[in-house]
Amino acid sequence: MSLLEHARIAVWSLRANWFRALLTALGVVIGVASLVAVTAVSTGAQREVAESIRRLGGNVVKVDGEFIAVGTRQSATDRTITPGDVEAVAQLPTVDAVAPHQSIESLTISAGRNQANTFLEGVTPEFATIQNQRAAAGRVISETDVAFGRNVAMIGLDTAGLLFPGQDALGQTVRVGNREFEVVGIQARRGKLADENLDNRIFVPLPIVTRLLLGGGPNTVHMDVRVRSEGEIEAAIGEIEDLLRVRHGLPETYPDNFSAEDQASIVKEAQRATTTFRILTFALGGIALLVGGIGIMNMMLVSVRERTREIGIRKSVGAGPLTIQGQFLIEAVALSVFGGAVGLVAGVAATRSIGAFAGWQTVIGGPSLVFAASTAIAVGLFFGFYPAWRAARLDPISALRYE
Repeated sequence: MSLLEHARIAVWSLRANWFRALLTALGVVIGVASLVAVTAVSTGAQREVAESIRRLGGNVVKVDGEFIAVGTRQSATDRTITPGDVEAVAQLPTVDAVAPHQSIESLTISAGRNQANTFLEGVTPEFATIQNQRAAAGRVISETDVAFGRNVAMIGLDTAGLLFPGQDALGQTVRVGNREFEVVGIQARRGKLADENLDNRIFVPLPIVTRLLLGGGPNTVHMDVRVRSEGEIEAAIGEIEDLLRVRHGLPETYPDNFSAEDQASIVKEAQRATTTFRILTFALGGIALLVGGIGIMNMMLVSVRERTREIGIRKSVGAGPLTIQGQFLIEAVALSVFGGAVGLVAGVAATRSIGAFAGWQTVIGGPSLVFAASTAIAVGLFFGFYPAWRAARLDPISALRYE
């Protein structure tokens, strides 16, 4: 009997019990769909991390001033990074550039009747260099802006869309508190970093933030340091920590009132936070495939029992054990292939929905689809083998007498 004839009989048998076959294939559908969706989300997340590192720079150390209330000699302020610290760090042999900056989170700015809740950053020109910041229109904050404390601003694309819908934001005025700033630049698209929207930000000269908006002197909370090469990051972090402890006069028993971290590792850590979720989802998909496989085995065993007399007749007219075994194995594979095909469609649809509603970057690749389809076929072969083998071993005389 030809393979095509085997397939035709398999399809006829499944159609005869289509509802039972549909319920049996449901586990395979869920498992394959889970594999497709999780693989697409995982690949998209990995690509997003790589793009984030490329955008932000892979050899950048972020230094943050953090007050820790231990002892009595420390000042109760978190703006512990001084201009002297910046100059001293810039002299380290492993350091290329240093950019102090000061942020104000969840700040409401306005332009006429339009408002935007955004993230304000006081920066110097070195910030744009270290963070690979570019202007889609206009320019970035310049040295002259910082030196003279000009009331100018560079805004993100999303901020520009909120404040000036359908208009050119360049040359317009935005209001921060009781101060007005002229928009001199629109930041090129940066995307998201974890939950942070890098395109909903406003950048102004650093002295405007430290001396006018916040007050209290030129100290900052943040300092970005670009190291000469990625291989020197660990050494640079150690040098920065030792230098700042000495400059801040911290005794050996005192904790740091600052932190120094590799920017790329921060991005990767945010990515690793989702690893547990992906593993759990993979596990659920595997369990669904296992349940689907057991369902296929159960259905095929029932089918063998129901068609025992048919098996006896076929054996009595010359069908060999391999023919019988192949027939039932093809039926099991056909059932799993049907579940796999539906699962692929459901997985792609779920991936599109995740990308649309959750805003996650997803990548549906050919290898992931092939892997999911191959897994479905493997489930059919593995769990269909025993029922097919059992059918092939039936005694034809006993099978003919079976009622």
